[in-house]
Amino acid sequence: MKAFKTGMLLFLTGCLLLASACGQTASQETENNTASVAETAEETLPETSGIEIPENKTYPDGTADIHVTIESVEVSLADLKTNDYVVPVYVTLDQNSGINYAEWGAFYDSRCTVEQVPFDNDVIFDTVCSVNTEKHFFWTAWATANDNPQTGNLVRLDVTLPQDAKAGDTFDITYSPVSMADRPHIWNNSENDWVADGVVGWTDGGITVTE
Repeated sequence: MKAFKTGMLLFLTGCLLLASACGQTASQETENNTASVAETAEETLPETSGIEIPENKTYPDGTADIHVTIESVEVSLADLKTNDYVVPVYVTLDQNSGINYAEWGAFYDSRCTVEQVPFDNDVIFDTVCSVNTEKHFFWTAWATANDNPQTGNLVRLDVTLPQDAKAGDTFDITYSPVSMADRPHIWNNSENDWVADGVVGWTDGGITVTE
């Protein structure tokens, strides 16, 4: 199983690289030989491209087959300074009908920098995260051999805020269903494609600085 996951993640990383027509590439090896390859930087952002952007959907009772939550973090100015302006933010899969493959992304505030933390005991999915610093955007990929119905953290991001951040400032992180390469997000397993046929929902998050 470990060999399969390592091979699959390497394959996913290669796919991200082949999809990149331009832009700066950055790689970071993990113990499983996975890598983070910068997503392609294109002139046209997803909201102005020709692709039909998938909707943020939920059932009338507020549930979804798949639901992703980007953490909303409040941090005091004193704690921010103590931690060198770095704030951990988790992205969580909190409703899961049994995925075996996923791709998704997010925009982050242009005043910030973002790095994935590849080794964190609270992250249960071995997600490849590729950050595009020019577009302030990241795209991810994850795969496994068998359908996985677990819920939990998809990725941990260390977000560095600007040193002029002050109480009352907010720094948004917003889910994107479309990549810089105009690829829609993917949530599926061996029998289901929830983007096409089911319900995929998400909640945006970010960081708020308090007194």
